Parts: sequence; structure tokens; C-alpha cells
Amino acid sequence: MPTPFLRNAPDWLLDALVLLIAAICLFWGLGGPPIRDNNEALYADIAWAMARGGSWIIPHLDGVPYIEKPPLLYWLMAAVFKLFGVGAWQARLPDALAAWLTSAGCIAYGRHLRAPIAGRFAALVTGTALGFVLIARTILFDPLMLLFWLSAFALVVLAVHERRRAWLRAAAIPLALATLTKGPEALLLLGLIALLQLVLAPGSWQRAALLRFYLDPWAIALFVLVAAPWHLAAVHTQPGFAWFYFVNETVMRFLGKRIPDDFHTGPWWYYGPKLLIGFLQWTPVLAVLAWRGPAVRGGSALTASARWTRNAAAVLTVFFSMAGNKGAYYLLPVVPLVAWWLAVKLQSASDEGTLADLQPWLGAGAALFGLSAFALWLGSWTPELHSHLLRIGLPPAQFAAIPHLIIGTAALALLGAGILAARRLELGLLIFGLAAIVMVNFATDLAIAKTSDTSQKNVAAAIRAAMPGGAELFSWQTFEDHDASLLIYGFRPLRVIDSTSSDLWFGCHHALQGSPCVSPLALVQARAEGRAVAIWVPRNRLAGFLETGLAVGLQAMDFKDSVVFYGQRARGSQAPLPKNPPALP
Repeated sequence: MPTPFLRNAPDWLLDALVLLIAAICLFWGLGGPPIRDNNEALYADIAWAMARGGSWIIPHLDGVPYIEKPPLLYWLMAAVFKLFGVGAWQARLPDALAAWLTSAGCIAYGRHLRAPIAGRFAALVTGTALGFVLIARTILFDPLMLLFWLSAFALVVLAVHERRRAWLRAAAIPLALATLTKGPEALLLLGLIALLQLVLAPGSWQRAALLRFYLDPWAIALFVLVAAPWHLAAVHTQPGFAWFYFVNETVMRFLGKRIPDDFHTGPWWYYGPKLLIGFLQWTPVLAVLAWRGPAVRGGSALTASARWTRNAAAVLTVFFSMAGNKGAYYLLPVVPLVAWWLAVKLQSASDEGTLADLQPWLGAGAALFGLSAFALWLGSWTPELHSHLLRIGLPPAQFAAIPHLIIGTAALALLGAGILAARRLELGLLIFGLAAIVMVNFATDLAIAKTSDTSQKNVAAAIRAAMPGGAELFSWQTFEDHDASLLIYGFRPLRVIDSTSSDLWFGCHHALQGSPCVSPLALVQARAEGRAVAIWVPRNRLAGFLETGLAVGLQAMDFKDSVVFYGQRARGSQAPLPKNPPALP
């Protein structure tokens, strides 16, 4: 059936336009914001250590074992570092590329199921939904895991529908790669969804036969062949790995009882607002599709895939809402799952000849977002909102850019809405999708402007300028979420005095030598040897540090959220010179 947009345009051109918009959202300005002090700095440091000759079996953070997650993301980042050098965009490239390939996979799946409209719509939503895109532009395990996990999920759906073991065996490989990306939860979640389908919706299958189908020996063998070698090597190499990785990081984290406590909690409705942010501009359009779109009926592979994705999205939402540990990015798979379910409704409307009646409703959904954006722009002129935004740390330049952000976003949304109302589906959706580029560009500029709030890049540069010969760098009690990016911006090792770090807890307890977790005596000894030293102290712990007397005789540099105390190398010192690696660009 011909598509309603660019009536003579081939499908490949429409697919290419969708993937181009997704590529701009995911890759443009990827290296602009600095590597942040949160998980970004931890994972980038681990990959950098691998690229510099460290162990590729046991990941090391700040010189000690870090086994919370498997190594596939680190391996890919290290490979990118070796190919293109070390930097922010290089570190983020594997995740951003995985998200783009997820969009491309939606198109490929639609082509396979002879549902090109569904494939393009799901790809466009996945590649432009603001929350999804912003997470994909961050160094996390989830975007990469999602690529492999969704591939396995899609192949399992085909295998069950077509009763072909070849698809099931093919699914074992990406499922193993997903397990090598984020751990056993990949297998657990797909297994849970498959089990619920078996119990509640086996379709034409006898349940016993479907269970035997799932437990195909060759599929299990392929999974083990890919996933097991690293796990066995890690168990053999690292004492304490099995308990910490399988029990503490998987079971105890889900229960909210991980040791040490580094999890985030929330109420049962925690993920409701997070999902709205995840879909953001697409929320009203998707709501219209869910409400006005045709019911998913029939026994085709396409409708089977819609039912599976709908059910999977519900299972994941309930599962993670029940967990004691919560994180906004845990529900990242729900975005493409819901997008595909509703994309099938859109395809069904086209196939049934009811698309013309549905398109004005889609236009209304797009218009609702555009009008909401315009209303927000009007509200930004109020003194109350002005003072609130400045008070929460929005830089003045970005505040001044809000009208441009809102007008650009609203204009594209309303233009897309008008085209949809005129029953030109593909053009309207593409124009509406362009609004994501405006929002992502603003978010990127904002992240760059807030460098001093999120990264130690500027602090590291100031220390280097004050101490051109390098320094032995210490941190007072804190590490992750505070000053971890000092590692990636050129100070290794970073010794943490009286560490409260949960990320270094296992490594410091199992370090054979050279633990970065030290007592104040390490600083005293370094100064006694005449070494150049610098101590990063967060402002909220400054009083306690000053009470120790360790700052006596040192100079100080003040920053927004920290103070760095430093002392130059003593003349005639025989201590080895610090071996700080070169600074990142």
C-alpha cells in the first residue's frame, strides 16, 4: 500500500530520513559536555585503564577491582579509545551508536514483518523521544544492553510465532551479549516475560510443548558458549567475585539490601513521571494512538509482536516498581516496546483503510504538545518562574535562550500537527520529530554551561596550571558523584582519605597492593617526603577536614562546590615524580 507522504518516494528514502533525524539527535555535540562525576567518570576510567594495558578480565576502577557489572561496555569503549583517542565523545559513542542501531532495528523488523509504517514510526519515536535520547547520550550500560536485549526479544517473538528453533537459537547470541553488558538481569527479564506468555497467553501452543521449545538445548548451548567464558574467568581470577556479582549486585540490589548501600529508593509510582519524561513530546501522540487506534487483532506475526511488546512493557514497569532499588534508566526498554505496540496500531489503521480518520487525532496530540510548550514559554516571563529557574541553577544565558527553545519546539510541533491534520502522515511525523533536535541542542548547551556543577574538568585544569609538574592527588572521604572525573581528566591514582565510597568498597577490600583507600597518614607521609600534593575537599565536608590540621601550610583554591588545598614539591626531594597521565581535551 502506498504511503501518504511524498507519494512517489521509495520506502528506503523515508527510512533514511528517520535515521538521519535520529542520528542528529544522538550524535550531534556528543563530546560537548564534559565527562560527569557520576557513572560516566567511573566507566570511562575503567575503559581507559583497559586501553592503557590494564586487565580486560577484571575491570579496575582507580587501580582496584570493580565487578559490579560485566565488561562488554568497557571493552567497546577501550576499543574506541584505541582507535580514536580518549575523550568525551569517544567514551559516549558505544551507547549512542547502540541507541541509533535500536532505531534502525525497528525499521528492519518492520520490513521483515511487511509493516514499513510501523517500523518507521517506532524508529522515529525511539530515536527522538527526549528522555530516551538524553540517556543514550550518557555513559551507561542500559542503552547497549537494550540493543542486544531487544534483538533477542524480537527473535524470540518470531521463533514462537513461526515455531522455528533457528530464530530461538539466533536469539541466544544477543541475549548472551546483553548478559555480558549488564549481568544476569537480561536473562532474568526475558525469561520472566517468556514465562508469563507461556502461563497466561500461550496462543495455539500447548504449554508443555512451548516450555520444551524454550528449553532448546542448542539455544542454551549457544548462550552458555558466549556468556560463560568471561564469568568463569572472573570467578577464577577474582576472589569474592561470585558472591558480590551474582548475589550482592543482582538479588540484594533488587531487594534494596545491597552491601554497601548505594541504591536509590522511591515510591511505587516513581516511574510514572519518569516515563512521561522518557517519551516527553510523543506522550500525547502515543496516548491518542492507544485510545483511537484500532485494536490489535488477528494471528499474524505483526499482531503477535504487538501483544508481546505491550505485555513486556507492563511486566517491566511492574517488576522495577516492586524493586527496592530504582533508577530512571531502568525502564529504558519501555520506550521502544510501547513505541512498537502503538506503531502496529498505526500500521493496522493503514492496512484497514481507517488511517485518514485517525490522522486528525494524531494531529491533535501533536498540537497539544506544541500548545503546552507555548504555554510554558508564556509562563517563563513570569517573575516567579524566572526567579525559580535561576535559583535552581539555570545559567542566565540558558535562561535567555528558553524563548528560542520553546518557540522552535512549539513551531515544529504545531507545523507537524497541521500536516498530520491534513492527512499527510509521514511528513507530519518527520516534522514533529524535528522538535527533538531543538530540545537536544538546548540540553547539550545547558550541560556544557553547567560544567562546574557536574564535572571536575575545570578543577583539574586549575590544578595542572598551579602545579605544572604534577601532583599526588587526594580526595577527602568522597569519590563517586563528587570528584571521580578527576581520574579521567588526568590524575591517577586518586587516593581517597577515610573513604566513604561504595564503588571502591569491594576493590579496596580486595586490593593486593596500592589501595586508593588510605588513612590521613598517607597524606602526612607524602608531605614529609616532599612530594607535590593536592587535596580535593567538598565544601560540605570542609569543616571536618580543617579540624584535622591537614591543611596547615598548604595553599587553597576555591571552587563552587569544593576547595583544593595544595603544596608544591619541596626542593631537594628524592621522592619519585608523580606519573599523572596527559590531560584530556
